[in-house]
Amino acid sequence: MKLKILSLFTGIGAFERALKNMGIECEVVGFSEIDKYAIKSYCAIHNEDERKNLGDITKIDAKLLKQVSSAAGTEIDIITHGSPCQDFSVAGKQAGAEKGSGTRSSLMWYTVDIVQQIKPKYVIWENVKNILSKKHKHNFDNYIEMMSQLGYNNYYQILNAKDYGIPQNRERVYTISIRKDIDNKQFEFPEKEELKIRLKDILEAEVDEKYYLSEKMQDYVLDFNNKQKGTAWEGRADEEKLNTNIAHAIGVRSAGGNQRAGVSNFVIDGYREEIKVKDLKQKIKNATNSEDPYIVASRGRNPDNPSSRKAGEHLEQRLEVNTNGTTNCISTVQKDNYVVEGNIKIRKLTPLECWRLMGFSDEDFRKAEKVNSNAQLYKQAGNSIVVNVLEKIFKNLLLEE
Repeated sequence: MKLKILSLFTGIGAFERALKNMGIECEVVGFSEIDKYAIKSYCAIHNEDERKNLGDITKIDAKLLKQVSSAAGTEIDIITHGSPCQDFSVAGKQAGAEKGSGTRSSLMWYTVDIVQQIKPKYVIWENVKNILSKKHKHNFDNYIEMMSQLGYNNYYQILNAKDYGIPQNRERVYTISIRKDIDNKQFEFPEKEELKIRLKDILEAEVDEKYYLSEKMQDYVLDFNNKQKGTAWEGRADEEKLNTNIAHAIGVRSAGGNQRAGVSNFVIDGYREEIKVKDLKQKIKNATNSEDPYIVASRGRNPDNPSSRKAGEHLEQRLEVNTNGTTNCISTVQKDNYVVEGNIKIRKLTPLECWRLMGFSDEDFRKAEKVNSNAQLYKQAGNSIVVNVLEKIFKNLLLEE
């Protein structure tokens, strides 16, 4: 099977990666992306020619589409699009997507115009679940109606990445449009699967110091010193979890980890279990008043990784309170009296970890890393689509017809 694909709002090519992971040969007849940094990553990852980029979707006219169709030789099988979500997202200003409004999310209608001229077998669209909210549902319904008029049966469902092998709580609406003349009406969305890995399973073994939060930043996001008392932020972080088993959704702004708990994914160095911010605060508070304080974190050997210890070693950890009121963690290996001291360290996820949470391989990341900065790599992860979810959809759509 060899598929001809027209990729719109391409980003770093999650659809293409999913197909290649499945061993399905695909040819990108053209892609549309305006972010110069995403274009660099996309071409590096997929070994694509930048000259295939059709550019701004608002500038793609009938003449250009005719050239694309002619170059394809046969009909185009799939149009994929993950049109901008900012004007639907609860994190944005919710400006909507009325046709002709000029909002970023209204660019979805250009896809419909292209579909009308190309008439591919399948059209696949991904967007935030808030598009189904009362405020925005009419635009979604209009899209479905227009696609129906163009000759497509439409199927949509909210799918969460955590149900398909990725420890990230990322809910998105996936809409599958199948041309009526080829639709056997057997398509079903993939069933949920048991999640077998947790966030800690995708973390890097060694992380550069630049990813750790300064004491000032720790207090900003977690309010260890209760400086936010009496403000709108008082207690907001308390119920959030550090070292969470399932990551919060990777976002464009939150991927870099410089936002408060609840929108970022923070990891305590050496402390492997999930813990609420308020519980961590209480443990620190208790430790200052106890002769036998509770372990909070460790910078020594990883107690959950047997390979990091010598045979027969047993690791005991405890929290030490300094005379100046700061907290240090001591890791003691009983057999050889190995001791390491250091302040509690909390870090954000690295760009590589964010890409792993989107289902991309380390090899993909390394290729993109060569042509982009960390800031752009974070942004590209937040803007992308979880590859694993797409694999499950493609399996039901293409391999089980």
